[in-house]
Amino acid sequence: MAAALGLAVIIIGGCRSEGGGKGKGKKPQRVEVVAAKQERIEERLETTGNVVAVNTVTLQATVEGPIVYCPWREGDRIEKAGQKLVEINRPLYRQEVAAAEAALAVAKAKLADLKAGARPEEIAQAKESVRHFKDCTDFAKADLDRIRSLVKSGSLRAETVEKARVDYVKCHTQLEAAKERLAMLEAGPTVTEIGVAQAAVEEADAKRALAQAKLDECLLTAPFVGIITEVYVRPGDLATPREPLLKMMDPSSLVVRAGLPETHVAEIHQGTEAVVRLDAYPRKEFRARIERVYPRLEWDSRTRIVEAKVLDPVDLIPHLFARLSVRGRVAENALVVPDAAIVTTPRGHKVAYVVNGGKAIMRKVTIGLEEEGRVQIVDGVQAGEKVVTVGNLNLKDGAPVQVGGEAPAATAPKKVPGGAKP
Repeated sequence: MAAALGLAVIIIGGCRSEGGGKGKGKKPQRVEVVAAKQERIEERLETTGNVVAVNTVTLQATVEGPIVYCPWREGDRIEKAGQKLVEINRPLYRQEVAAAEAALAVAKAKLADLKAGARPEEIAQAKESVRHFKDCTDFAKADLDRIRSLVKSGSLRAETVEKARVDYVKCHTQLEAAKERLAMLEAGPTVTEIGVAQAAVEEADAKRALAQAKLDECLLTAPFVGIITEVYVRPGDLATPREPLLKMMDPSSLVVRAGLPETHVAEIHQGTEAVVRLDAYPRKEFRARIERVYPRLEWDSRTRIVEAKVLDPVDLIPHLFARLSVRGRVAENALVVPDAAIVTTPRGHKVAYVVNGGKAIMRKVTIGLEEEGRVQIVDGVQAGEKVVTVGNLNLKDGAPVQVGGEAPAATAPKKVPGGAKP
């Protein structure tokens, strides 16, 4: 009897407990919300890179010989282009230059003398020779005529005429030669003679230039103003062809080189604004501008290389690690919410929860630009709607919620149905 009474009490108590549970609703989840607003949003593309010197050069030897000049150390500044950096001693090359210069001087002197023409004393001497041989010719002609008369009269033998005729011809030939020489001196050099002399000068000058070029290979000069970054030799070392001697860079050519993802390659162009942050200068930002965009993608990383020039004064060093923030697309009247309002479902969809009537309504959204904790919603939410930013990770569609600072929503006696998953 007592056992049966106890069993009845337990059953009645259980029934009351079950009935009491049905009368209670699900407790609302506490959340925080933010109203979606139309604001200006600017996309920032973040990437990392390094400081590099675009203008660098490695000086190499082209001749063999002992180094007689190389006073440089790493970090030395070269103040002007053309400054002597390294000299290699080759005495033979210097002697070849001296010999070539002497030969050139001789050729130039001959050309100048030819262009100057005959001197007055040479012309006077030639005229005197003409007068002398004319007198000689006249005398020989008169003597020939006299002998011919004597031979005809029988006073002289016939062979005497032949000897006189030979003397006349000799004098006449010398007279014509003297006249020709006088005419040449008075007319000056011909075009052909001047051309031959000019060619001789050009040939001598080419040989001098060749000798000088060989000597110039012994002297290495700075191609630009810069800083010595590496020194491979010292005075007394033997330089050999294609051996590196010095390495230098142009500090004004230092840029930040980085890669941007393939998805943004069409948005970046020369002149785009950027911001550079360097670990060597913590808590500082430097204005920069994209100066070069490479015309290709890197196969391995699928990125496009860009080079940014730092505009603010800063002492850059090659190989510094840099963080580059590049300005991307801009939307003036975009619908913007905090990025915490966007939840990614297991299926990869982007959703946001909008609070309406004390319930969280799940909306599938399309996002656009992103900027420092803010995101643009292209579709799925209207301006002014309150989206959940805190407490949305475990929410279900249609679940009752209590917004922070508000009274709990009224609970219904029946179970709230769940929404379909996107």
